[in-house]
Amino acid sequence: MLVVSDNINVAYSHVAKAIEKRDGGSIRELAHRVDNAGADVIDLNLGPMNGESIEVLPWLVEQVQAVSKKQISLDAHSSEAIMAAAEKCAQKPIINTYFVQSAKPQEVKDKLLPFAAERGFEVILPTIGHNGPPLDPDERASLAAELVDAALAAGLTADMIFVDPVVIHLSGPDAQEHARAVMETMKRIPSLYDNPPVKTIAGVDYLSAGAPQELHSPINRTMMAMLGALGLDAAMVDVTDPAVMRDIRLIRALRNESLYSVSDAEIK
Repeated sequence: MLVVSDNINVAYSHVAKAIEKRDGGSIRELAHRVDNAGADVIDLNLGPMNGESIEVLPWLVEQVQAVSKKQISLDAHSSEAIMAAAEKCAQKPIINTYFVQSAKPQEVKDKLLPFAAERGFEVILPTIGHNGPPLDPDERASLAAELVDAALAAGLTADMIFVDPVVIHLSGPDAQEHARAVMETMKRIPSLYDNPPVKTIAGVDYLSAGAPQELHSPINRTMMAMLGALGLDAAMVDVTDPAVMRDIRLIRALRNESLYSVSDAEIK
């Protein structure tokens, strides 16, 4: 299971404040912590920020790369910001199309997928329709198939594609139905393209948004274990939570992706 850090996210007030002030020291310190905590990939998430994102995202890339050599994932509302930031990456980034797909889905097909295919970048494709992620897992799987077909037509190969079944926070409407739909969609994705298969990714820590802080870790860890059992390839998590990282080590060992040792079960 690939570990994707969700810690450099404008939704977090301390990150938003550092970005607003262009406080590179705070961003570099956070990126260093994330790197040391065990992230395989560092996601840079500007959310729905518009306008200045075309300046901010490349700046974030520079700050992170000053202290880390980990692969970067880029997520923003602006296709132009993602493409500009991608050119700053020392190694091939992952293009996360979540916010562009949410607001301007045609731009994903017209701009981001050809851009990624031409440069050999991996992509994350979320199962989001005109009204957000559907409750019906068959509709989610159908959206996944449509997006994967578009990516393949643009020149990407299946092993460069992550499908995101889209985790919704538990405090939202129909939250438990959405959680069920995510898991049912996970079961359907492997049958869409199996030679080679597309990969799966989930923003696991989105599930606990809005819950009391002390409940974030147990909520997220439960979901991660359930999705891990369904073959989740990559988890977007708070890598600074030692309990989360302990569970990931155990999931990797139990799926025979790593050699188990007693220290895997310890909180470090």
